[in-house]
Amino acid sequence: MSYQKVTIVGGGTLGSQIAYVSAFHGKDVTVWGRSDSSLEKAQARVARWEDGVRRDLQATDEQIAAAREHLTYVTDLGEALAGADLVIEALPEAPATKTEFYEKFAKLADPQTVVATNSSTLLPSAFAEATGRPEKFLAYHFANEIWKNNTAEIMPHPGTAPELPATFE
Repeated sequence: MSYQKVTIVGGGTLGSQIAYVSAFHGKDVTVWGRSDSSLEKAQARVARWEDGVRRDLQATDEQIAAAREHLTYVTDLGEALAGADLVIEALPEAPATKTEFYEKFAKLADPQTVVATNSSTLLPSAFAEATGRPEKFLAYHFANEIWKNNTAEIMPHPGTAPELPATFE
């Protein structure tokens, strides 16, 4: 499966990196934030990641500009989730915050949408049922400076469909 339309929920340090690197590699990326000010902060972070990508990957101005064209920032969760192939939740490590998001996600996301948490400290099994699609849920955790480190961990939970982890490239 190809995940072309990707939504990142949360534009903090890792969320903004995931969004930018995904866009740099040609994915159509929507970043969802709770407020305009959170999205402004996400955009400022992305500008910093552009410098890192330019330096570490010798990216050209054209590549940087093309990545920007693949990024959209929205505060409407329904708009952010519409038509998404993959949603990566990158919210703070607060179980109540994540559960609240997943319950909203379950009501708004398209049935085919796969969802992943970027959590580094919480087990995906704690949130699987709240997603409304435990078989299409797993953890997908990235190392900081993902453009340079190129490391991600894929961690299913007992209810993840066995074939799902292999769909992540």
